[in-house]
Amino acid sequence: MPPRYAQKYGPIQRRRNGFTPPSSPMPQATPVRETRVVGGGITGWLTRTYDHASSNDIRGVVIIAVVLVLLAVFVPYLLPNSEPTVSTGVTLQGVGMSGLTRNMLTERISKRYETFLNEPVTLVYGDKIWHPSAPDLGISIDIRQTSNELLGMSTGRGLGILFHTTWLRWQGILDVGPHVVVNAAKLQNYLVQITKEIDQPVQGSDIVIDGQTGAVQAIPAQMGHQLLVEQTMVEILNTIRTAQPLTVTVRTNVLAPSTDDKTLALSVNNAKQFLSAPIAIRYGKQNWVWQRDDLIRFIATNKTARGIEVIPDVHAIATEVDRMAQYIDTGSVEARVTVGDGRATIVQPSRHGVRLDRAAAVQKISDAFFKTDRVVELPTVEVLPQLSASQIEALRFGDVLSTGRSSFVGSAKYRITNIVAGAKHINGVLIAPGATFSFNTEVGEINEANGFVKGYAVVGKRTQLEWGGGVCQVSTSLFRAAFYAGMPFTEWHPHPFYIKWYDDYAYPDVAGPGLDAAIYTGELDLRFVNDTAHWVMIDTTVDTEKQILDITLRGTATDRAVRVVGPKITNTIPAPKDPVYVDDPTIATGITKQSDKAKDGISVVAYRIITVHGKDLPGEEFASNFAPWPNIFLRGTGPAIKP
Repeated sequence: MPPRYAQKYGPIQRRRNGFTPPSSPMPQATPVRETRVVGGGITGWLTRTYDHASSNDIRGVVIIAVVLVLLAVFVPYLLPNSEPTVSTGVTLQGVGMSGLTRNMLTERISKRYETFLNEPVTLVYGDKIWHPSAPDLGISIDIRQTSNELLGMSTGRGLGILFHTTWLRWQGILDVGPHVVVNAAKLQNYLVQITKEIDQPVQGSDIVIDGQTGAVQAIPAQMGHQLLVEQTMVEILNTIRTAQPLTVTVRTNVLAPSTDDKTLALSVNNAKQFLSAPIAIRYGKQNWVWQRDDLIRFIATNKTARGIEVIPDVHAIATEVDRMAQYIDTGSVEARVTVGDGRATIVQPSRHGVRLDRAAAVQKISDAFFKTDRVVELPTVEVLPQLSASQIEALRFGDVLSTGRSSFVGSAKYRITNIVAGAKHINGVLIAPGATFSFNTEVGEINEANGFVKGYAVVGKRTQLEWGGGVCQVSTSLFRAAFYAGMPFTEWHPHPFYIKWYDDYAYPDVAGPGLDAAIYTGELDLRFVNDTAHWVMIDTTVDTEKQILDITLRGTATDRAVRVVGPKITNTIPAPKDPVYVDDPTIATGITKQSDKAKDGISVVAYRIITVHGKDLPGEEFASNFAPWPNIFLRGTGPAIKP
């Protein structure tokens, strides 16, 4: 380019021509703006914003940057005897690292972040505090990658970032952040573990009825809490960018209950209404009165989306109605029969009977809870016999399905009387195909009118004088007959303690405990289903001389066989050593009588195996848990005997 051209348009010539420089300063380059993101092993990037510049300026900068990068990258490798060191002015989060080799950096970085790795974050929720270590959260410092960054040997970076960091390194103003690596799965797992200490489900409202006073108390619903795992993870990741121990408040969500206070108040009022007065239930001469203590048992709570409501417990009421039915339902209305040469002969004609309408009774009693008039008349339906005299005569009972036997050797006179009366009430009864036989319903009330006398029986947890003591001998023989006939039971109860009387004839080849049946009218029943598809007859035989009771089920033979596995006796518990004394006003003062002898407690299991068409059905378990029993003495408290 000619010299005069340069002089003509140069600064000296411009001044000679009277040109005056502008008074405002020339635009300066925008300062470097750094943004560092630390986490997951990725050090943040450095960005820089430039003025608008000419393409020549930009090309010049790029060329210089490329040269500097090449020098920075390759010179250390071209000098065979040199060890890479950190350039002058390079810092690690503000701490100078100039001149340090890789080994020095490893030690310096480890020490620099030792506190951070011991406790990177403190988690706080209310008054709860957690101090997890870095390994607990899956957090670590990648020392090698951080050293590479300081030494200018970082790989895997974008070309633009590499140029820029090299430029900053050349200018002596490069500040490097640590490479923090986070195992997200481990961090998440730690937070999931502490949810056990934070998460609290919504506590729905409830109603408590004091069983002693009948007072009704409403318990309002309570809010719940839930740890927000993902949001808390984000908070932690944002915090560890600084690689400094900091506190993080755990993110949670409040779970609001959907309780309706009006519904709860209404439920409390309903509960009070339910307990406000007794309910009287009647049928003929039978009367039941449910007082407050009884009514509490028949109240149920139903939790809804709006809260909790109080309603009559139809299931509990149905169970109680079923007990009442044992006093109302007549036994079999079919004619009673006797069998000779396989043919049935009528010995007692059929009759009309009644049966408690259970569903209607449950509804009427439930409705009474909401009324002020609390008298319920139980509804019944008429029951008519299914068989005519000619149909009965056509029936055949030549096949013996099974026989249940029990011994009552050594029984007192009262006991023999009740055994004979009980056997008489079920003798000749016909059971329809598919029908359920109820012992209590068929025998009826255990009272003097039905031929029973008072005797000692197990009631609750003691032996005491009751009507029909010994009638369980009849239910035990019938249970064994149905057991060995393979009929399904819908209700069966063993005795609460071991009675040796029932060992004999329980099993085909051995005497043993476990196959007895306790009954108590209105409480414990024996029920089984005639599943033979034919009519079945009950035939009872009481041998008062040998003191043996046989009950035979007669009908049409089935293609099934029954065997029993057991008894298996376990868990023997010694009888209590200390005797129990019970005051008895029927015995004169000064006289003591022993009513019960001590017995060990045992657990007994027997399995019934039914074979149909040569194939075994799944075994049925019959378990009895006999409690240990002490010596019990009746201590007289009645009037003293006059001399």
